[in-house]
Amino acid sequence: MLLELVIKNIAIIDQLRLSFSSGLNILSGETGAGKSIIIDAINLLLGGRIFQEIIRTQAEEAMVEAIFDISGQEEIKRRLRERGLPEENNLLLKRVISRSGRNRVYINGNLATVGILSEISRGLVDIYGQHEHQSLMQEDKHVDILDEFGGLWPLRSEVGALHDKLVKLSREYQRLKQSEESRKEHEALLQFQSQEIQAAGLNPGEEENLENERRVLMNSGQLLEATSKGEELIYSAEGSIVEKLGELTNRIKDLTSVDHSLKSLAEDLESARYKLEDIALSLRQYASKISFEPGRLEEVETRLDAINKLKRKYGSNVADILIYKERIDKELEELGGREEQISEITKELEELKSQALVQSQLLSQRRQKVAQQLSKKVEAELSTLGMKKTVFRVNIEQEQAAEGSDSRGKIEINGFNLSPQGIDLVEYLISPNIGEEPKPLSKIASGGELSRIMLALKRILLKVGEVVTMIFDEVDAGIGGAIAEVVGKKLNEVAEGSQVLCVTHLPQIACYADIHYYVSKMVEGKRTITTVKKLEDKERIEEISRMLAGIKITDKSREYAREMVESARRK
Repeated sequence: MLLELVIKNIAIIDQLRLSFSSGLNILSGETGAGKSIIIDAINLLLGGRIFQEIIRTQAEEAMVEAIFDISGQEEIKRRLRERGLPEENNLLLKRVISRSGRNRVYINGNLATVGILSEISRGLVDIYGQHEHQSLMQEDKHVDILDEFGGLWPLRSEVGALHDKLVKLSREYQRLKQSEESRKEHEALLQFQSQEIQAAGLNPGEEENLENERRVLMNSGQLLEATSKGEELIYSAEGSIVEKLGELTNRIKDLTSVDHSLKSLAEDLESARYKLEDIALSLRQYASKISFEPGRLEEVETRLDAINKLKRKYGSNVADILIYKERIDKELEELGGREEQISEITKELEELKSQALVQSQLLSQRRQKVAQQLSKKVEAELSTLGMKKTVFRVNIEQEQAAEGSDSRGKIEINGFNLSPQGIDLVEYLISPNIGEEPKPLSKIASGGELSRIMLALKRILLKVGEVVTMIFDEVDAGIGGAIAEVVGKKLNEVAEGSQVLCVTHLPQIACYADIHYYVSKMVEGKRTITTVKKLEDKERIEEISRMLAGIKITDKSREYAREMVESARRK
């Protein structure tokens, strides 16, 4: 229940503090005085959209703050606990709107976001504005009212969650399928590249070895000449270095008997001779391996040419080419798993569709039962609102599907279109005149009838929900006379178990008020400001007289106003 409301610098409201109580709280006053601005300010505390134009001229920021009694509203307290916010019987909401864009939200003194504000305040207040009866003209809103009445939102949420999963999975499936052709082309290219590299039989270091062999083959004559001559000079030719070194070694050995210090020198000379013999042997062996086969050079050239072709395609060297092959082999493995992935998604889609069909059909069955109950209750309420013998029907049909999902995000399941609301199309039908077939509400109901139907629905929904504060902004649109009195009485009945705030221009409704507020505007210091006054009994009579007679209030209108108030109290 709304206990207190503070508004600063919103539109023509400079500063306003209002206290409300349970029962029927009426706000009346001249058109443009600021009544609906008060309702708009309350809507801001429910997470409503803001516009900077709402900030009062010359002010830098606007503020709206309210205290609600939430004792007994366990769902709201649960949300507070889940968000780590202080849980008390009084809920303090505050919203600050700045021209600089630095808007702020506070919940029980803690800084919060608009999203959290909307979540916490859900079910706190239900606002029925002048335009809301137009929602009855929108067939897609009918299912929401039916599900709220029947307590079907948990099941509907399950269906909605399945729908969302199906949409996401279907998009992934379509993405994979659409890329299938290009995937196959890409896979074929990768397979060709991998096979080409594989067929080449490359080995790390091979290119360097071949380059070296080619240089040897191209210079084999020079190499043979140099190594052969070297071997002869060192060892095999007459008067070779080894021969002469041997003679010197023997000479020095003979002299060691004369001077023992020459022994080490003789050993070094002998070691050098052995080393030269080893070098000569190596030169001989190298020379023996030199090939003069023209075919081998051609083979090496061909192999190097093949490697260079692969290098131009796949890497700057053999190592890079082999790394590239490892990468495309891995990609081929992943691409090979794409078909398996599509198969798995297809299977998962079928399972989800099966679950969604079962749940949506269950939801549809429950809606059929609830629809009958809602029809009876609406007809009973309308009877008390001057629409006796009115027939109200809830028509439920399953939407037939086109193949696949359409642009509205609906999914085809077993011939039906599944939306987040299920597979049903819900439409309200009405026959206000005896003997006429029920027809779509949106096509035959008048403005006054729509207002009364919405009031009937609000009264019915109030009994199944937790909302204890309802706001009606000019619910009297399109009605008058005796029906207005019936609406006033009905509002008073609704207010017996809750709190109702009602903006009205009709005295037939205002006379049923438990508390009556008069909203007016005045010019003060060249600025227009809104003021609100809680009316005492005599002041109420004057205001209802004004609502009856207009500008000129007479004793007769006052007497009639007094009779209306007393009659309303008796009723």
